[in-house]
Amino acid sequence: MAQLTERETKAAPVGPLGGLAAAPPQTRFAALEVPMFRWYWILQWVSSTGDGMENVIRGYLVVQLVGLGAAPFWLGMTVFAHWVPFTLFSLYGGALADRYDNRKVQIVSQLLLFTAAALVAFTTLTGVITVQWIFILLLVHGFAGAIGNPARQTLIHSIVGKEKLLSAISLNSTAQQFSQVIGPAVAGFVFLFFGAGWGFFVNALTFLPILVFLFVVRVPVLHGRERQPVVEALREGVGFVRQRPLLGSLIAIETTTVVFLGHTFSSLLVVFAAERFPSIQLAYPFLLVASGLGAIGAALFLAYRHEPRRKGLFIAVTSIVEMLAILLLMLASDYAVAFALMLVVGAMTVLAQSLNNTTLQLSAPDRIRGRVMGAYSFGTQGLRVVNGPLLGGLATFFGVPLAVAGSAALVMLVLGGITIAFPQLRASDAIS
Repeated sequence: MAQLTERETKAAPVGPLGGLAAAPPQTRFAALEVPMFRWYWILQWVSSTGDGMENVIRGYLVVQLVGLGAAPFWLGMTVFAHWVPFTLFSLYGGALADRYDNRKVQIVSQLLLFTAAALVAFTTLTGVITVQWIFILLLVHGFAGAIGNPARQTLIHSIVGKEKLLSAISLNSTAQQFSQVIGPAVAGFVFLFFGAGWGFFVNALTFLPILVFLFVVRVPVLHGRERQPVVEALREGVGFVRQRPLLGSLIAIETTTVVFLGHTFSSLLVVFAAERFPSIQLAYPFLLVASGLGAIGAALFLAYRHEPRRKGLFIAVTSIVEMLAILLLMLASDYAVAFALMLVVGAMTVLAQSLNNTTLQLSAPDRIRGRVMGAYSFGTQGLRVVNGPLLGGLATFFGVPLAVAGSAALVMLVLGGITIAFPQLRASDAIS
């Protein structure tokens, strides 16, 4: 594999994406050549499988606690609880990733995640669980994710380096999405036969292997630790993105989808499936399984093949196709058609997000990469706080299908406008 020269490694970024144009092509599953990443990849898969279980069981539990009629509102509020910490702390999480050892930041994050998971299991098994308890514990879960997500992204970069970053991110997406196949499928049966509490307990256990790994592993340091004042450091990271319209437009594409749909769409599927396909007992978890299968195919494609040449346009188009699939899903009356459309949704999501993530990481100098990813996390995760009350409220008044379909149509229009407004997205050599 071709190596970057010393000059290319140390030079400041030039052009719309800095040094990205100099990045060598990816080899097939190149990140798996790194033993440390192989272990990290496997253990992340275990943890993500627990998350996949928890999401499904939580949806079922909310419906069980409040009833089908009130479920859209409370499902929206659980999304709000999970993502509002990202709104408040994502940028600070990026500063932490540049200022401290990413591995140690991840340890703190994982300990908090384990604590939240263990508490929700305990309150459910003891019978004291309420939607208010779920709301509070999701705030803890969200805070842990907000401070840990930029560090997790940059930790992967530190483990594999620039040349294998897209392969690593794609394979990591593969593990996460494969967990969305296994997790929801297992969760449906666990909930039916053992109840929510034991499913939450299993989820808590899945955090332990990755914690042990983080305690014992040692990761190379790509740059010196930042000692700037936090406010000044945050300003520099956000300013880097603002000065590059292409990066801003890529974040805007993903932000638009999460503001109007985001995680609330997946949460509302439990109501959609119960109302549209009442005769199919596990309709909801297997719609999530379909999304996971589509995502696996897309992630493996990215890990196995070279990047598309017109990456900006590719990201925009895949995002629009995803919205079209969601719109058609809300109109589907046949479960096989709905399953097929969820395959498309999962595939398009991973294609857009993996390429977006890689582009942003490779555009940033080592010393501010955490803050750039913090800005990305704020735009693509912190603003998800809006879609919980927004989409949940619309679904309460107009029903899930109409609310989701209308939101998907609006997002398609906005994405088309962004694609037209930013010629950098359409340039053949903008992200080569």
